[in-house]
Amino acid sequence: MTAQVFGSILVGLLVSAVLFLPLLVWQYRRYGRFDALRMVWTTAGFIYATAIVAFTVFPLPEFTPGYCAAHATEPLLDPLRFPRELIDLIRTQGAMAVASDWLVWEFTLNMVLFVPFGMIVRRVCEWPRGVVLAAALGTSVLIELTQLTGNWGLAPCPYRFADTTDLITNTTGAIIGIGLEKITPRLLSTKAHLLARRDRARPVTRGRRVLGMLIDAWYLVLAAVLGGTLGSTIYAITQGGPGEALTPEQMLDLQQAIFLGAWLAAMLTVVVPALIGTGASLGQRTVYLAPVPKNGSRTRLLARALVVQGAIPTGLFLGFPIALLSPLLGIAAIVSVAISPRGLSGALSGCSVRDARLLAPDRPEDTPTGGPVHRGPTRSADQS
Repeated sequence: MTAQVFGSILVGLLVSAVLFLPLLVWQYRRYGRFDALRMVWTTAGFIYATAIVAFTVFPLPEFTPGYCAAHATEPLLDPLRFPRELIDLIRTQGAMAVASDWLVWEFTLNMVLFVPFGMIVRRVCEWPRGVVLAAALGTSVLIELTQLTGNWGLAPCPYRFADTTDLITNTTGAIIGIGLEKITPRLLSTKAHLLARRDRARPVTRGRRVLGMLIDAWYLVLAAVLGGTLGSTIYAITQGGPGEALTPEQMLDLQQAIFLGAWLAAMLTVVVPALIGTGASLGQRTVYLAPVPKNGSRTRLLARALVVQGAIPTGLFLGFPIALLSPLLGIAAIVSVAISPRGLSGALSGCSVRDARLLAPDRPEDTPTGGPVHRGPTRSADQS
């Protein structure tokens, strides 16, 4: 059991780390801000989902040649099995035996397993209580079917009991979780609260700028992977089609095609956003930031995109030794944001930064990098 608990925590945290940036993007586009507590609850949900799998599927037995003939399980379809066995236990061993008998512990643990289901789904998803209850019952049915079918045929035979009593205990646990959610402090902002403030401009902080830069880096990596894949595919097709053996010289050309495709895709991700709308990068648009160039110059917006965000993939594409400058430039950009939200790209191009939901960046109350924030009618980053 200890291995299952620690394994669930480890896998849940790993999934949360992998999905952190996508979830961050979703939070900003949905609620207009980053909500740390909602992210914590989401992480708890991943850990809990992993725990359900760990406790209902693992550990796997060693399926030796004679295992299924000796240990294969049959479904337990009697919903009154537990009360009948409990009465027999009390009659034969006395009431004190209840506390130490595995039958009672199994019944209790199956209930406890679904208490977090009611709390997490109700609090984070905010589904109606009846829907949460139906979801808990459906999840329990799925678990029992998984055990009945031997992990849907992936195991040579069923090795855990599919028990109708578990449907009752799991659903009861979810009901307890729903009740606990109602009486415990909320702490977490509701969806209605977040949505009501979605279009309100907020001060431009250093943390928000760094988040935008991290998301930009994520977009650049995705674009480079897709561009490199497309470049290699085009080269392979033009050199005789899939399956054709390439000469050493062609392998070098393939490498160049991959790098070229990755660089072109990355530069498109940098340049195109700078030429449309507010000129903000994809990461800045995600966190509702917009650059403000002197005299409204589009040239300055393009320069802002190229001096750091465009220079990093270009340096990597040019190879050693220039490629060594790219990580140094990235570090310098982050350090500069710690000094001022304007950042290195803003200082070099003559651009400041504002919240994209502000009506007019040139109005005195609409300060670019913090201070009083205009609270009048606003527009989202996509409309700016």
